[in-house]
Amino acid sequence: MAQGNRITKDIGLIGELQTRKIRMDVDNAEPINEPGQMSWDETYETVDILMSNGSNIPVKAHVGQDTYYYVKADDTITRGDVLFAYGTEGASGHILARRFTADGTYDSKRILGLAAKDAVAGDFFHVLHFGKLPTIDTSGYTAGDILFASSTVAGGLTPTPPAAPNNIVTIAFALNSKNNGMLVVRPTWGAKLTETEDVVVENLADGDLLQWHAATNRWINVISSGVGGLQGTEEVSYDGSIS
Repeated sequence: MAQGNRITKDIGLIGELQTRKIRMDVDNAEPINEPGQMSWDETYETVDILMSNGSNIPVKAHVGQDTYYYVKADDTITRGDVLFAYGTEGASGHILARRFTADGTYDSKRILGLAAKDAVAGDFFHVLHFGKLPTIDTSGYTAGDILFASSTVAGGLTPTPPAAPNNIVTIAFALNSKNNGMLVVRPTWGAKLTETEDVVVENLADGDLLQWHAATNRWINVISSGVGGLQGTEEVSYDGSIS
């Protein structure tokens, strides 16, 4: 019921509420258990919003601390899998998500983050792009381990950086080492040499080297004879011809 300028529990208000401000009860100990509910989270000192229930752990967003994608599963997904944007569903605007394997097949920039819940093909669900993923098994890691997308296991994580030419993508770090652990998610990838702004590579061949051109303020690939190094002063021009 309403008392003065306050709305109390179980008022049953339906419709539009106009007010100057809302103050959350920072002493509230009652959990939220329905999508759309929100409450103050004393541990994180922010507002929690319950976004999704399901067969496993509910998905909560800590306002200002977590960032999610809402996607459609394109294959079977397990909570904690590394996912990437495989494509889109026609003109719907839906991102189709699959498990990522860091074997160089797909560009690292397609990575979305870690699955926040289980899903099967056709399900809509959330992917955590930035923030903390709780209640996840971190017993195989050491607290503080930097975790990379696996080059051999689809959706997997590894504390060992893959070797080039595999994708080398930092996905998260382990906050602890236990069965009921937590990962801090923050996908980060390095640029390929050929994507560097002052590098131009054309007709790349085995044994080529990079050479600085002061006149054009850029690096270009030059033909090498392998063990003997450059063949005199031969260079690759703008159109790839040798001069």
